[in-house]
Amino acid sequence: MTLFDNIKQDGSKANRRRIINVTHQIPFEIHHQPGRTPSPWYFKSRRHHEAMNGGIHSLTEHGTWDIVHIGWIGQIQWHSGEDTMTRLLTEQDKQELRNELWQEHHSIPLFLNAESIQGHYDGYCKTMLWPLLHYIIWNNATDGRLESKQWEIYAAVNQKYSELVIDCYQPEDVVWIHDYHLLLVPRILRIKLPKANIGLFVHSPWPTSEILRCLPKRQEILKGMMGANLVGFQTYGYARHFISTCTRVLGYETTPEGIYDDDGYFCYVGTFPIGINTVKVEQMLAQQHTLNKMKIITDMYPDKKILVARDKIDLVKGVLQKLEAFEKFLYLYPQWRNKVILIQLTDGSATLSKNDDTVKLENKISAMVARINGVYGSLEFTPVYHYHHHVQDDEYHALLSVADAGLITSNRDGINTTAYEYIICQQKRASPLIVSELTGTATSLSSALIVNPWDLSGVAKAIHDALKMSDIEKMARHRQLLYHVKSHTAEFWARSFVKRLMESIELSEQSSNTTLLTGEQLLPRYQKAKKRLICLGYDGILIPRQNRRKIGASIPAKTTLLSLQKLCDDPRNIIWVVSGQDELTLSRSLGSIKGLGLSAENGAFIKYPNSQRWINLMQDVDMEWKNDVIEIFTYYTERTSGSFIEHKRSSITWNYLLADPVYGAFQAKECQNHLEHAILSKLPVELIIGKKKVEIRPRMTNKGEIIKRLLSSNSNTKSSSSSLRATTISPITGSASLDDQVIDFILCCSTSEDMFKAIKKLGRQDAMSVMVGAEEKRKTLATWHLPTADDVKNILLDMANTLDT
Repeated sequence: MTLFDNIKQDGSKANRRRIINVTHQIPFEIHHQPGRTPSPWYFKSRRHHEAMNGGIHSLTEHGTWDIVHIGWIGQIQWHSGEDTMTRLLTEQDKQELRNELWQEHHSIPLFLNAESIQGHYDGYCKTMLWPLLHYIIWNNATDGRLESKQWEIYAAVNQKYSELVIDCYQPEDVVWIHDYHLLLVPRILRIKLPKANIGLFVHSPWPTSEILRCLPKRQEILKGMMGANLVGFQTYGYARHFISTCTRVLGYETTPEGIYDDDGYFCYVGTFPIGINTVKVEQMLAQQHTLNKMKIITDMYPDKKILVARDKIDLVKGVLQKLEAFEKFLYLYPQWRNKVILIQLTDGSATLSKNDDTVKLENKISAMVARINGVYGSLEFTPVYHYHHHVQDDEYHALLSVADAGLITSNRDGINTTAYEYIICQQKRASPLIVSELTGTATSLSSALIVNPWDLSGVAKAIHDALKMSDIEKMARHRQLLYHVKSHTAEFWARSFVKRLMESIELSEQSSNTTLLTGEQLLPRYQKAKKRLICLGYDGILIPRQNRRKIGASIPAKTTLLSLQKLCDDPRNIIWVVSGQDELTLSRSLGSIKGLGLSAENGAFIKYPNSQRWINLMQDVDMEWKNDVIEIFTYYTERTSGSFIEHKRSSITWNYLLADPVYGAFQAKECQNHLEHAILSKLPVELIIGKKKVEIRPRMTNKGEIIKRLLSSNSNTKSSSSSLRATTISPITGSASLDDQVIDFILCCSTSEDMFKAIKKLGRQDAMSVMVGAEEKRKTLATWHLPTADDVKNILLDMANTLDT
């Protein structure tokens, strides 16, 4: 029995539902100590991402969820003196780790080779995605070969994560994916597991659409994310940027709650600011060795005001700007010289290996510290203490507790949990907190002193104000900050996200108004029928919906064309394609199929089966109204860049497909109001709001009218009005003569509610109306649904193949 068999067996025995938690790294550091018993392998909690891991772990309490962790193993700590980079895992090592990680921590490890690590994490993640998400545009021009190679590795590694999820997935599992390392995983899972419950949380900032446009693979990234049921962000601003980006880059329809893709699938978007484990921090503060460290630090700097900061050596953390602001503070406020010190803690870069930019930044920081201490220091006094190494937890929390002000002045950041830890540690002193307005933290901690990190004088003044602040103001500000931190903990974050994810899944299920059509449901009824009428739409049915930024229709797949011809060859079938496209487009793409009936421009033109002549059903209709409509459409075209007018013989359309999506939608509403007052009230026309277009056409022209022609039950019928005769069409005149057989099977696959309405009025049990597109998109009069044009292709193929059986 394999490991995954054991995992599924364990899951089937559990009474609780499972969350498959997918992170870049598993939450445990792996250590190997030769000679250790009973196993040389042992595991410690990973220091980084404590808030995330703690919040997720809290879900296991109160018997609510079981957690399965999936992630890369990270760098193994070898305690035998061997070189970490040259020590390779054997197959036996891997099997031992799989078994022990599952038994001890319900973790499934992913093993990556050096090339995958370099191309995925140190490569695409840290050199392409991470800078852009933090508003840093790359400044090194390349020929693109390296980026292309890194993208291939990024996609391949995301595929490996997905395969691990699929291997251990069981129905009813919830899959929770984290951060920018794994943005392709949701879509991969959605394709393989269509009914899976998938959540994605992005821990980093999310930039505006204009910044993300710089990413060559932006569409693949965004579509990958939209495979999730729910995408979560740290702040409302980040969520709004993501929705706007999907609108402006992909052309998708959006609402304040989320995004519709081209197939009608709805992806919810929400805001969930992360917190910390406040109880754990308070327990650390109460320990005696932490109290001892507080006294030691206070004794080391008698009669000094202490400013404290902790950052990684990254370009966005703003350490260099912070030091410059502190230097400006000492220059502008000389009364604080020899009285205020800055203790700056810095951890290593987020990348696994140092790059040139990191080394340069470290050198600049060291030079800046030396300059400040040289200008404003003396033998008795050092203004800046820079500790470039990991500080133990008790020392760190002791330092936060005795500080007179905290400095969180990143140039760009998500939620900085150091600020939250500082607030908890300051429950006795209530010292002020200074926070950069360019971080996600600022949106949650409005009672802090908010600064622009690039405004050195402004930061210097904030430091001065913090040190001079009255005790009453300190307490008032701290009380509000403390309330937020204690009410928005890591546990609250995890529970809020999972609750919203389950609600979004429930809403999607409740909005399903139709049943998914399968071959097992369709084929028996199709085969049993003696005479069948099949009506098909074109865009989104015979061909996939076009990219919103592309003009013109494509040709149906060869498989679809062959299936249609085979169906038309069966004398029991009457096949019609009813489309909004013009007759030229339909003739080019479907004219080669013998025996196929065609209807163009929403029923304005028809071509009967086995005929080559198009008939204009609107030739006697007065079309003078077009002049007034053209005048209005021209007005909005001139004022909306990227919009244009489409002229058809039976209708006229204002299309804003290439316009700015937001401004185009605004102008469309204005145009609609204009038409309703100036045109619709006076002339026999109707207004149709389509996808990125506004259409005006005669009221008598719609797809439902064609269905009525084909399905009309009149005095020529043999029996009651519920029966329907088939008609044989003359290839020359198009006149109808009655067939001896009555149609006893009707199939209509479309996106047109006019067609579904016409079928519904018949009240026939043998009629199957099928909405093509995700059922969550909207309510429909159809009784069945198919998600995509590929599903229609498969249904047509199944029906055509029944002729061979």
